[in-house]
Amino acid sequence: MNQERILHELRQGASAWNQWRKKGAPATINLDGVELTAMDLSHYDLSKVSLRNATITHCVFKQADLIWANCDSSQLQHNDFSQAKLIATNLTRCDLSYSQLRLANLLTANTTNATLEHIDFRGQDISGLMLRDVSLAGSNLEGQQLARVDLTNTDLTGANLRGADLSGALLVGACLQDCDLQDANLTGAQCKSVNLAGVSLRGMDLNKVDFTNADLSNCDLREANLAKAKLINTQLSGAKLWNANMANWVINNIRCTHSFWDKSAKQKTTYRPHEFERIFAEAITIELRYPYRLADHELATLPIFIEHLAAVHWGTILRLKSISDVAGGALVKFVVEEVGSHNPTELKNQLQAEAERIQLAQLMLRNNTQLHFQLKEKVAAIREEFWPRLLELAVDHEHEQVRNLTILFMDLKGFSKWSDGELSEKLSLFRGLVKPILKKFAAGHPNMEGDSLRVTFKNATAGLSCACMIRNVLRAAGFELRIGVELGEVLVVHNEVTDIPDLEGVAVSMAARMEAAAEPGEVLVSQRVRHYAERSELFEFTPRRVPLKKSIGAIAQGEYIECFAVEAIKNLQETIS
Repeated sequence: MNQERILHELRQGASAWNQWRKKGAPATINLDGVELTAMDLSHYDLSKVSLRNATITHCVFKQADLIWANCDSSQLQHNDFSQAKLIATNLTRCDLSYSQLRLANLLTANTTNATLEHIDFRGQDISGLMLRDVSLAGSNLEGQQLARVDLTNTDLTGANLRGADLSGALLVGACLQDCDLQDANLTGAQCKSVNLAGVSLRGMDLNKVDFTNADLSNCDLREANLAKAKLINTQLSGAKLWNANMANWVINNIRCTHSFWDKSAKQKTTYRPHEFERIFAEAITIELRYPYRLADHELATLPIFIEHLAAVHWGTILRLKSISDVAGGALVKFVVEEVGSHNPTELKNQLQAEAERIQLAQLMLRNNTQLHFQLKEKVAAIREEFWPRLLELAVDHEHEQVRNLTILFMDLKGFSKWSDGELSEKLSLFRGLVKPILKKFAAGHPNMEGDSLRVTFKNATAGLSCACMIRNVLRAAGFELRIGVELGEVLVVHNEVTDIPDLEGVAVSMAARMEAAAEPGEVLVSQRVRHYAERSELFEFTPRRVPLKKSIGAIAQGEYIECFAVEAIKNLQETIS
């Protein structure tokens, strides 16, 4: 039957068409390429009708039957499919943009490569549709349950995804620019090569999300949980990162020219190439496994090993991190403390390859008896010549050294109001309580004058653990106090007046400024201290904004600084001991 005859029957109305379908219509109805506009096709039986490459717009299909209809590559924009049966309908490469699908039944419909833009899907369950390589730009997907759904290469530009469950979803290559993800769940989603430029992810749980090759430029990540998230080859320029949790995140080949760390995202911090990664990535670790055990000559040549690795990568600083027994042998770990101007990711691969090459030479020495004996003789000669001199120099080893230390300043409140009778007794109690705590956490460079205390620590975790314990113990004894903690470069100098080592540097001054700005009973720390200490998961950090009572560097008196109040969240006695 020709198409003109079919169209004639179609124009007779739903009742006549459906009657004709039952009695005189052919088994196969072909309307391929048909062009229809502004027709009311409500209640029509269009099941199994072929509508390939058709252009049907501004039509009404309310309660129409399109079961098994073939609409491959058709243009179906601006139509009303309310309550229509689209069960098993072939919508491959079909464009239904701006159509209404309220209460439409899309069960098992084929939407491969379809364009479903600017459609309100509220109340619809679309999780069973083929959504890979589909365009959902501008559509309303609020509250959709899309957990573990394949949205690879899907265009979600400007889509409303408020409250949507995208946990574990495959968003590889998807475009989410300008979309609304408020209250959405992205936990464990695969976001490789996803475009999230300029999108707000503020406060979202992004734990373990894979952002490899993703575009997160100008993305709002304030207060987001990025713990264990993977950011490899990720564009992060312009990101807002205030109070973001970056514990154990993995960052390699990050591209970040600038970012914003303040709450209002107005203070721009710029970075040179690879600088962001050098500051915020986990330290590069090189591992070497030795069969059986670590031989004496291998242990003796480790310093030369480290020196060689640093020499072939100019500007790097390495140290021996650990030597441990493992199944079948020993494990040696080196850590890179300074990556210089190198790309951290490339540096890790190059250092690992070079270390394995040198290790092979070390292992070959196990079978070279003559060379092994000569090495032992040389090491013994060095020991005999230099060890006595080294012991002589030990007493002066701190003079004029620049170190990266955590500095703690503490001051007792109300000291000036103590009477002469209680002053001596209270100071004696104060010092007696503090002394064993300082010893427990290996505090260095102690300086205690009257009611104040200044000490240093080798790392931020020990410093904050000590600060919290001092605060808790002294408060229990009836003392009120303030504590400030900073981390940075400190110059150890000889004080000619006291004849003991003293400390100089901006970090020392900033710790004192934060102590002065703290409320009674409060421990205030900088962003830098928080960054290094929060990885231990021992502390809870609350953002604070306080005015400086005294100028420091370019920050004038009265200006506000961003810092954090600290509380211990685990039993320090059990955790640190």
